[in-house]
Amino acid sequence: MSPTVLASALSFALLSAFVAAQTAAANPQRPTRPVESVRPLERVKSDATKLDNLLQRSLQRRGETPLPLADDATFVRRAYLSIVGHIPSLKETEAFLADQRADKRDRLVDLLLDSPGRTSHFANFWFDLLRLRSRNQALSGEPFAAYIRESIQGDKPYDDFAREMLIAEGPAHKEGNGATGMLLRDVNMPHDGLANSVRLFLGTRIECAQCHNHPFEPWTQKEFYGMAAFFGGLRYRDEASLPNLVGLRAELANADVQVRQQAQNMLRRLNQGLDGSGTGVERLPKDYKYDDAKPGAQVLASTPFGPSVKLRYPEPARQNRREQRRAPATPPIESRAALADWMTSPKNPLFAKVIANRMWARTFGAGVVDPIDDFKKDTAATHPELFEQLEKLIVDLDFDLRQFERVLVHTQLFQRECQLTDDAGGTFTFRGPRLRRLTAEQMWDSLLTLVFDDLDERLRPMDERARPVYTQFAELIKADAKDLIEMVQQRRDPMVMAQQKQREEVRRQLAADQELQKRARPLLKELAEARRNGDLKKMQELAQQLENMGVGIGRRASRGGEGDLQRASDLPQPANPNHLLRQFGQSNRETVDSAASVATVPQVLTLLNGFLDQRVLEGASALARDLSIAPDGERRVRIAFLTTLNREPTADELKDWRRTIAVNGANAIKDLVWVLCNSNEFRFQR
Repeated sequence: MSPTVLASALSFALLSAFVAAQTAAANPQRPTRPVESVRPLERVKSDATKLDNLLQRSLQRRGETPLPLADDATFVRRAYLSIVGHIPSLKETEAFLADQRADKRDRLVDLLLDSPGRTSHFANFWFDLLRLRSRNQALSGEPFAAYIRESIQGDKPYDDFAREMLIAEGPAHKEGNGATGMLLRDVNMPHDGLANSVRLFLGTRIECAQCHNHPFEPWTQKEFYGMAAFFGGLRYRDEASLPNLVGLRAELANADVQVRQQAQNMLRRLNQGLDGSGTGVERLPKDYKYDDAKPGAQVLASTPFGPSVKLRYPEPARQNRREQRRAPATPPIESRAALADWMTSPKNPLFAKVIANRMWARTFGAGVVDPIDDFKKDTAATHPELFEQLEKLIVDLDFDLRQFERVLVHTQLFQRECQLTDDAGGTFTFRGPRLRRLTAEQMWDSLLTLVFDDLDERLRPMDERARPVYTQFAELIKADAKDLIEMVQQRRDPMVMAQQKQREEVRRQLAADQELQKRARPLLKELAEARRNGDLKKMQELAQQLENMGVGIGRRASRGGEGDLQRASDLPQPANPNHLLRQFGQSNRETVDSAASVATVPQVLTLLNGFLDQRVLEGASALARDLSIAPDGERRVRIAFLTTLNREPTADELKDWRRTIAVNGANAIKDLVWVLCNSNEFRFQR
């Protein structure tokens, strides 16, 4: 490394030291325990080696060989994108490339698995699969989002995660009850909820059998209703949570139309929830046309494969006709819990297979079984012995998905060059990971690394967006009719007030940051001069003074200070249709796993006319700062490549762009950044 480059690297390290120190502190989304405290690395690498050996033997039988190991620049970019969902920063890239330790790749992936960014990135994965929406009419999805984040952060076993969502009951907006969000996503449509649950957890598409016998599979319509019977009696309101509102009708009669409407809206938000543990009974539709049952006949809960489920149905009560009309014909018998137990059991033939395959596909770009959510009786894995070991591994790990991911990213396969094409038969064989386009969330979060030094520092508390919802519920549950009317008349909607309080806090913090930057301006000018003079000692002294003042160089505002520049997982779900996330294919959350990866013209225009110009090149971004303090054109070119593509420029690239910068100055470096960010190399995970 040349003296000039070394000085620049030391300069950057000094300027970023206190930002890194903040990240090392407690973070609201950092996993609750380090991966090494759960399972030693030696056992992880042993499991990873077993997977590599099984894959290699299978490839040999196919007459194929694994691809070579990728270089460090490729690996560091892949590790960050795969585990934390964004490209590494300039500091992180240069630190890894300069590291000479033989085990630096093992160290890096474990460091990333322990970072708050892993919680954020894995949350995006589940938001998509679970079709999370921040607002669905009167239902807020924020408690559900908080539940998902908290489950990830605490390493909740996947079988417990699935079971909690399948059996959840009670008010949706009550703190600690976010698990109700999955079934409430199909409010008043229990059959759709059942079909989506089976597709999600068992990788089986049974929705066609809702209306008729499946045309290509052995599923019958009667079997579908046997499964739907586990959700029998499910109600999508939690009337038990309503407060004592005696006299509300009389109070509303005297109120104006607007007050009545607002009061009704508050009540609708209050009673969102689930009620009914499941009756285990469903009725066939009136137009049922098959000869194995009569239209409208009762069907008892049953499963079409795997271990049978036995439910204890009550004996018919001996009641007179008047009593029978009052009493429910089919009392709850906790059939939802029975379904959850059957579905999540290690003995279920599909539960472990499906999630192991999903995690493999998430890490390497394709499933060992493809498609990942359409398992059939004749479904065959590309590498059967490997697939059997993946299923065994996830069960042995007690469905700890972070430890399972840890094994995958410690494999040799994760370190290999990308396989660019399928084999002659159209099958992806995993000679290396699949080359694939960044997801919308990876693209957005990667662009944010050009703006901020530390994305993790900007992550919000996991329940911050849900807190106003909890506040409103807690206030309304204590209200009587008169209180409710007063809240509306005085505009004291608890959720609105809590949201206003949050916004006021953000404004106060932003004003404080601006005042701090004003006071720090003389020191910043001295620091810039010290950089130009290469005075490292002076730079260190000034950096320490700025650290003592609490100035975050390269951070445009404090956490939450710029609401539109939050990580994808912290933004409303999904983003609005005009947001960069949606333009790059973020799911609209209407169907399971429906994100798109198709390139479009608006994507290029978005980067050309929007984010890059407004937020990165013309703004007070980390990249703009680094380019401005670079000592010469060579360093500027290297910064542009290392920040965007996470590699050094080739000799020809360096020569061409140095010449262009010498002729055209600042405009040329902006052109370079735009070209790099719009290149396929930036848009793809290689």
